[in-house]
Amino acid sequence: MNNNTLIDKIKKAFEQYNMMSSHKLTIALSGGADSVALLFAMSELRQGLGLSVCACHVNHKLRGAESDNDEAFVRDLCKSLGVTLNVCSIDVKSNRKKHQSIEEAAREARYEFFEEFCHDGEIATAHTATDNAETVILNLLRGTGLKGLCGIPPVRGKIIRPLILCERQDVEEFCKIRSLSYVTDSTNLSEEFTRNKIRLSLMPIIKQINPSFDNSVSKMCEILRDDSDFLDEKASDCGDYRVKYLKSLEKPLLTRIIIALLSNNNISPSNIRISQIIEIIKLGRGKINLEKHKFAVIEDENLKIVTIMQNYR
Repeated sequence: MNNNTLIDKIKKAFEQYNMMSSHKLTIALSGGADSVALLFAMSELRQGLGLSVCACHVNHKLRGAESDNDEAFVRDLCKSLGVTLNVCSIDVKSNRKKHQSIEEAAREARYEFFEEFCHDGEIATAHTATDNAETVILNLLRGTGLKGLCGIPPVRGKIIRPLILCERQDVEEFCKIRSLSYVTDSTNLSEEFTRNKIRLSLMPIIKQINPSFDNSVSKMCEILRDDSDFLDEKASDCGDYRVKYLKSLEKPLLTRIIIALLSNNNISPSNIRISQIIEIIKLGRGKINLEKHKFAVIEDENLKIVTIMQNYR
């Protein structure tokens, strides 16, 4: 294997997806193999790319001493490399919302922390092509739509994924060749979580059938993202919410227009809300309670989102 495979794929990702709009890059550093490989790779590439590189770490306080040991490892690693590190500690269990899984709460906490760093640069997470393939399978099992089959976006706002063209074996080989130390999250070895079941049990079977599965999924996602982006662009250009016009649209475009309308009003575009709005559009009349005080209504033959104060007991 070429010693520079991972480096070459990162360079390709930066060029292909135009990842940087600034000169400051913060690595989201968990201490695992993927993020450690990313930190070292970007440290090697920063001069050629004209970047300053620092790191951030989120201690979720979920694994007791193991979480604290991961933080200590990351601190020592960044100190040895002369990389500035910012650490955030969050008690995920105490702060998670009702009906929210630990995984969802941890992810939300991470990205809220990342957003704090995005005002003057990009945040790089260590998602690989293998992570992307696992995500697509997970979304498929949940009954996803087009967005879910698009997988992990290489760029989402200020969040970039330089390893998105790299497979897990690229990371492992990079760490082996450079004798890099990293930590292993013990929960990654437990099949209690659905993603781990996919990684540990399902993926090995799939790769017996298609050893290039990660790459195949990446190519599929690329095609579907083009379709999804096209629909999003068409929907964002829509300023016409007349019922007569909306009825004339094909469902994929109508759905995107409704999603955009809900998002613009800070309402989560769930499948049930979208379906209910489509129904009142078909009827040409009606009112749907979307969330507290906010309604979708057909008024003067137009679809509108309105605020109606209600007395809740």
